[in-house]
Amino acid sequence: MISKETSIAIWRAYREIETAEQLLVEISKNLQDKPPGNDQPTLRDAFGQERHLQLGIPSGSNVHRLFDVKPALAASVIRAHIQHKRAELAEANERARIELDSERQDNCGDKCHEHEGGQEAS
Repeated sequence: MISKETSIAIWRAYREIETAEQLLVEISKNLQDKPPGNDQPTLRDAFGQERHLQLGIPSGSNVHRLFDVKPALAASVIRAHIQHKRAELAEANERARIELDSERQDNCGDKCHEHEGGQEAS
């Protein structure tokens, strides 16, 4: 059986990858044409107001936030996050395979050793 910790790691990695990919799609979809004289695309809210991205650490009353994060930089950070989570997912998947193989060996007992090397027990 796969451990609870491994299952949680797999779920979290999938959730983060999915959320980040959706965020990239939203950023791409909402980027407007470049305004005249501006080389940076802008994001606009439902009311047409220009909005900037934020990067922060929510920690109660001691919040740390960066304002005015450019869309291109935000997209780069999100893509790096996706790659990091894919690496974590690969590691968690391997850990799950090892856990399943270990359980199979434990359940198999001496019968598995009798079949090794193509020799069947009589």
